[in-house]
Amino acid sequence: MPNKKQKHSGEAGSGFVVHMPRKSNPREEYRLRQRARIEASPVMAKKYPQLKGLGVTLEYFDAAGTTKNGELKCKLNVELARSALWFACPGVECACGDFDLSEAVAKAVAGRRKAATGELRCPGTRKHGDLEPVACGTVLRYRLNLNYD
Repeated sequence: MPNKKQKHSGEAGSGFVVHMPRKSNPREEYRLRQRARIEASPVMAKKYPQLKGLGVTLEYFDAAGTTKNGELKCKLNVELARSALWFACPGVECACGDFDLSEAVAKAVAGRRKAATGELRCPGTRKHGDLEPVACGTVLRYRLNLNYD
């Protein structure tokens, strides 16, 4: 707190914080819309009461599908996980393109399959500097392992 002789100058260390308005970011706006869609979906246990466990393995590849760029393995708690199963594209510059596995899970559960595999291509775009946006094309190869009651 300043004493009675000090004035708030707005300089560093004066206790004032200046917030600049954030620049609109299409990628961030898209992610916020996706987050709202996911949160609005029912949990898996309610939508698929027979499903007791779901394991997911994701492998990310370049647009040609030849170079592996990353992998993710997880086991979902179907009591807490949302039925809108969506994974972000790992491309840093990618906007408005990610991987939605909700339909793959729905088909696998409807067929009471113990495993399901598939491949998706990111529909997003990447923009490098001032260049025109180009298709992202990151390839996702996935495997779903499902357990039932």
